[in-house]
Amino acid sequence: MLTPGEYQLLAAPALQAAAELAAQRGDPHLYNDMASMLALLGSVSALVHAYLEDKTRPGDSSPRPVLEAAPLAVCALVFTESGLEAGQVDGCLRALSAAYLQLLRQGVLGPQEAYVEKAYAELRAGRGGEGYQALRQAGFAMSKAVDAWEARREQGLSA
Repeated sequence: MLTPGEYQLLAAPALQAAAELAAQRGDPHLYNDMASMLALLGSVSALVHAYLEDKTRPGDSSPRPVLEAAPLAVCALVFTESGLEAGQVDGCLRALSAAYLQLLRQGVLGPQEAYVEKAYAELRAGRGGEGYQALRQAGFAMSKAVDAWEARREQGLSA
């Protein structure tokens, strides 16, 4: 389990940004919008990576395996709070993880990591508003990239 400070740094702002992104995309429920869930997974993954690389992180930080599990754990929280049963949550996590890996392999995700790195630096410096804005930009960039990828895929299938 993440420490309260880690949750506030690595999960809470990413959750807020992803929920807002889903709402802007027309779905009031984050768990229903795959692009927003992928943005959440990508944001938390990049935040955790930055945290693991941070030489100034607290000595009492969570063990590396806990931190590495955090991105999917945050997504599991979203799916669980949606009212899904445990088996359904597992299925959603497998599908989300597979989609995320496919998008990474195809180069769809990645360029927006600069936004998340900026967000991490701002959040660590106590500038939550600026950090949150950078996470919003990252989420928007990721969802736009996912939408464009899906459109290209659909065109390829219908051609």
